[in-house]
Amino acid sequence: MKTIFGYLLIIFSLLFMILIAFPQFYSTNDSGRIDKKVPLNFDFLKQENSSVILLFFGYAGCLDICPPAMNELSRIYNQLDKSNVKVYFINILDTTNKEIPSNYAKGYHKDFKGVYLDSVGISEVTKTLNLSIVKVNDNEVGHAGHLFVLNKSQQDKEYTLSYIYTTRPFNEKSIIKDIKSLLQNRI
Repeated sequence: MKTIFGYLLIIFSLLFMILIAFPQFYSTNDSGRIDKKVPLNFDFLKQENSSVILLFFGYAGCLDICPPAMNELSRIYNQLDKSNVKVYFINILDTTNKEIPSNYAKGYHKDFKGVYLDSVGISEVTKTLNLSIVKVNDNEVGHAGHLFVLNKSQQDKEYTLSYIYTTRPFNEKSIIKDIKSLLQNRI
């Protein structure tokens, strides 16, 4: 009986780890979209007026996650109303030169904004958004390639996290449709 219970426990544990690692299994659609309603008050958004913000967290030296994701974000952005949508590349490596995130983001699209965060800022966004970041060394960070979509409230003018897209590559059509829907619902 103990052996059977042990095997069942191992199987349950493995299934649980798979579900945590791949949220698209329990997400509501094929884009890996997770719906959230989390109010955000990040300093780097204080001067922003756009209705919708796309946040992507990475670092300029990333070779496998950031370049394809930023190219996808550029394609997505080019199909949206640029006066109401902005893309932010948020640096998550505190040893990066302060100028690099902005230059890196603009390398993918001239309108993209790059944000340098120090270790305190990185800690704040990590805690608030439940980011999974593992610092490998001074030049490398392990991170997920999730896209965070924020929507600005018309009443209190604060941003709220609306969606997290976890599936990579991004389902560009679904993301564009969702963002256009957010913009239409503002009218």
